[in-house]
Amino acid sequence: MFFPWVVMDPPWSVWPIILIAGVIHGLYLWGLSGAYQSGTLTSTYPVARGSAPLLVALFGIWVLDQTPGARTIGGAVGVAVGLLLIGNVALGRGDRRGLLLALMTGCFIAGYTVVDARGAEEVGGLGFFAAVAVVGAIVVVMLGRVSPRRLLASAREAIVVGLFANSAYGLVLLAYTRGDAANVATLRATSILFGLALVRRTVTRRLGVGAVLVVAGSILVSW
Repeated sequence: MFFPWVVMDPPWSVWPIILIAGVIHGLYLWGLSGAYQSGTLTSTYPVARGSAPLLVALFGIWVLDQTPGARTIGGAVGVAVGLLLIGNVALGRGDRRGLLLALMTGCFIAGYTVVDARGAEEVGGLGFFAAVAVVGAIVVVMLGRVSPRRLLASAREAIVVGLFANSAYGLVLLAYTRGDAANVATLRATSILFGLALVRRTVTRRLGVGAVLVVAGSILVSW
């Protein structure tokens, strides 16, 4: 889908960033798919997506020696409380492995957010992402030991998912070239609420409150 941009806007001047980003993207996809297999969408996705802004904020405070403001502290508390509520629901359902993989996925999201923003700023979004996607796909196939037969069997669903997922992330990378990466990445957390709206049958009151706290806290952390 994005391959023409590799030719029109070659990203090879930042090939080390492409390799690093591709590996992180592959690990992210592997972790997220494992979380979906082990737990429910309504608990694993909010934890994976919502923990990333909190991790980025903590990284800035502890490693970069940044002084947090009142909104950052309040947002971090909101995210933490929301994640605890969601995690408690997940543990009550026996989704321990799914919860652990979701938290691991949140670490990968925080990692690729920083790396992708740097690469997109250096060489542009779409050509960079096209190259990263190839590396990420190779990593996923290797980690999952995916055979050609499995790839062909899932081709129809994969094309639909690929069109939606790559279109969405292409827009995110374009946003990185025009705005602050932290704000762009954090606003993506609103997808948690859209995800819950699609599977309302398994949404409890506690899980819904936790998801709203995660989204609100994520926005405060970046703003």
